[in-house]
This record gives sequence, structure tokens and C-alpha cells, in this order.
Amino acid sequence: MGGAFDRRGAAIAAALGVIALLLGLVPASGTIARDRETGVQAIYDCAAGSVHRAVTVGFTGVYPTGGRPGQPLRAERFAVRPELPPDAVTALLPPGTAEVSGTARLAVEVAQNGASARADWAGLVAPAVGMGADGLRPVFAGEVPVITVGSPGEVVLRAGELTLLLQAGPAPSSGSAPAPGTSESPGATQPPTATAPLELHCLPATTPGPQLASWTVTEPSAPSTAPAFPVPSTSADTQRHKPAIQVGPAPLATAPVCPADPPAGELDPSRLPKPPPGAVEGHLGASLCVVAVGYATVHKLGSAMVVNDPHDSPGPMHLNLGKRTVSAPDYDESDSVGLLRFPDARSTFLAFGFQPTSAKVSFEPEPVTVVNIRRGETFTTTIAYRQYLRIHDVRVNGVPLEVGPRCRTARPFDTVLSGAYNFLTGGILDGQITIPPFAGCGSRGEDLSPLFTAALSGPGNAVRIRQGQLAGAGSAPPVPELPRR
Repeated sequence: MGGAFDRRGAAIAAALGVIALLLGLVPASGTIARDRETGVQAIYDCAAGSVHRAVTVGFTGVYPTGGRPGQPLRAERFAVRPELPPDAVTALLPPGTAEVSGTARLAVEVAQNGASARADWAGLVAPAVGMGADGLRPVFAGEVPVITVGSPGEVVLRAGELTLLLQAGPAPSSGSAPAPGTSESPGATQPPTATAPLELHCLPATTPGPQLASWTVTEPSAPSTAPAFPVPSTSADTQRHKPAIQVGPAPLATAPVCPADPPAGELDPSRLPKPPPGAVEGHLGASLCVVAVGYATVHKLGSAMVVNDPHDSPGPMHLNLGKRTVSAPDYDESDSVGLLRFPDARSTFLAFGFQPTSAKVSFEPEPVTVVNIRRGETFTTTIAYRQYLRIHDVRVNGVPLEVGPRCRTARPFDTVLSGAYNFLTGGILDGQITIPPFAGCGSRGEDLSPLFTAALSGPGNAVRIRQGQLAGAGSAPPVPELPRR
């Protein structure tokens, strides 16, 4: 690599790094994946009553490479892997133990800029695992809480006290049970029976405990354009009393107030179903707003990104509700036009493990056609629109890298989402999108479009969205939680 800054190499690195940004997770590049997925081991002193034994405990997980103040982040695929050798099993667990299952709770210290907070990573579950030649090796895994910090600086996670609640028991019997009405011989050895759960308390052998991960939080650059909707103000007093480190679910953001007048725009006739015989068409026309949040996956890389983060200034959809209505016996249809405004996404990461890279992603949707139908007691909702995906404001080591003002998909791509629910109250929408090739990416003779096309473009990209409840003009629509993926 040498000491010189190779602009062509940096451009390629940045382009691939921005691809990672679009996905929200790290692609299958071996170098970058190793920067995120880490594993550490430490010696713990584990006790059952007054009996103590040294136990090696491993911790694995996929951690963020960076973030920004106020952005909720968490470890993914986190697991605790205690190694209980035969002598520890004999000393700490009931006689005859041949398999264990159970749950784990780990205390994690989150530190930044001299402040710290305790995170309780509980509910980690291990399925039953049998005794091997090297002892018992249960694996406790599960989802852990998010971490949100309010300032720039390095975030460090350290493991602390570990509590294992183990259900110990004999190995599953491979023999046949005695026939009904008979008993085993008086001298036969009875297999051990399952006992009540046993709690092991484990502390790091040295302090501080092992470092699980660290990442750097940086301030985003100032937005280049004003938002389409007013951003709710936050008082200085509220900001001043926010804790420096928040552990657990971040509070949902507050959406902007819905405008008084309905938005302009026309229904897409190709999206509208044919009215049933004898139906009467009409018009409602009302200004309402709704917030929709969720996930979009990229099939090629098996990764997902958050769409319209509910914890970070989510953009609403402004609706002209009931621009066309259709009524028939046991049939009601409301067709609405919506203007969708998703905020830009920004991320900071390491391209190829050594180039700090950041970029913004803009969503450029056309007007949305929403079709809500009631047939008897059954509701269906379909949301359909076309949009471009544009990439801009790319920086490598803080140095701007020009990708051009029109670095986006070569054409708008179709998005059709549907769900079986009443549009007025909200629900889950599912669909798949096909991402077109990219065009217009690069400057000064460097064409980066093929890199984006190779990594992102193609069919079979699943989208899952949770739509919140509608709110009328003059009120703020409620922000829903993210759906389960």
C-alpha cells in the first residue's frame, strides 16, 4: 500500500465501503467482517455455594464499527461460551450430571468520555448440550439491548459478572423402559434424576473485566437542505438532562405535525383495482399523515438496513386520503395519494479495514398510491411507488471523494408492499424489490457505477415495514416500533 494516498484505490475502497453503508451490516468481505465480528476469552472464578473453580469463558458477537450521537446501536449474534471441564462439572454441578441447558445474564460496563453505565444482558438461552471428552460446552445466545450515547468519543464495552442458571440432568436414556407391571432388579443402578436449576456466580479473575468491543461515535455533518417537514424542537433543558449513556430501548422519536392542506399528486391508474359491478365512485380528500418504519434486505449480501429509523427523526408520509373512494354492497375501497419523505442515512466505517469512510444515502420516491379495501370483515392494504436510490457526500479519511451529483440507480425501481390490515389503524407490510444497475457514479474519469451494480443490483430483496396509525392535520402521527425481521 505504501505511504502515498492512492486516489484510485481510495475511490474503490470508498465505493465498497458505501455499499456496506447501504446494507446497514458488513458485507461478506473477509477483512471488513473481521473488524466487526470479534471473539475474546477470559478466566472467570465461578462459584456454587462455597465451591469455586476457574472457568474459561468466551464471548463472541458482531459489533458496530462506528455511529453518531443519539443513534441506538447493539451487538448482533452475541453469545457466551463457558467451558466447564470435567473437574469443574464434578465440583460445581450435581452428581451424575451429563447434560445442561439454561439461561445466562451478563453485566456489561459501557464507558465513554469518563462516564459509564451498566447494561444487563439477560435472557441469553442455551439449549441442552451433552458431556464430551473435554466437559460441557453450552452456548448462551440471544438479543441484547441497544446502547445510545449522546456525545462523540470512543465507546468501550467490558464484561463483568456472569450468572448462569443451569438445568443439570442425566444424558437422555437410549435403552428401553421396563415393561408395564415389572420393575428393575433390586441391585440395578438407577440413573440420576433431573434436579432444580442451579445458579453459578462467576466473576472475572482480573479487573477490569475483558473488553468485548469498542467503536467511535462521530458527529454527522450539517444537512445540506431543509427537511420537507418541520423538525420538532428539543429544549436545551431536555438535552442537558439526557443521560450521557442510555442502555436499553431508545425512546421513539416525535414526528412532525401534519400539514393542514392535502398534498398535491395523482393516483397511478395502473395500481387501482377494477371496481366491482354496481360500485359507486366518490371523493373524500383529507390531509392525514402516517409514519412507516422497517427493514430492507439486499439478497446478494444477506444483510439488512433500517428504513426510516423510528429513534432518529423518522420522516412521515403526507396523504391525500380518499382521493378516490369506491362503494358497493359489502365492499369499500379508499385510494389515497401519499408523498413520502425518508431522511438521508449516514454512516462512518472502515473500508478494507484501514480507510475511515462515510457517506449519505438519499431516497427519492415518486408519489405513493395507497389502496385500502374492506371485503366483509377482511381488510387489505397495498402501498406502491417507484423510487431512486442516490449516494452522495462520500468522504475518505475526512477528504471528500466526488461521486457526482447523479450517482443513483439508473432508473426508478418499483416498490409494492401489501398486508392484511386496516390502513387507518396500521399493520405489517411485506414485499420484494428488484434493484436496478447504478449509473452516474464517479468523476474525473473514474466510473464507480459497476462496483455498486455488482454488489447491490438484482431481484429478491425483501422489505418488511410496520405502518403506524393515521393522524389528522394539526397533530403528530405516532411513531411505531420496528417490526420483527
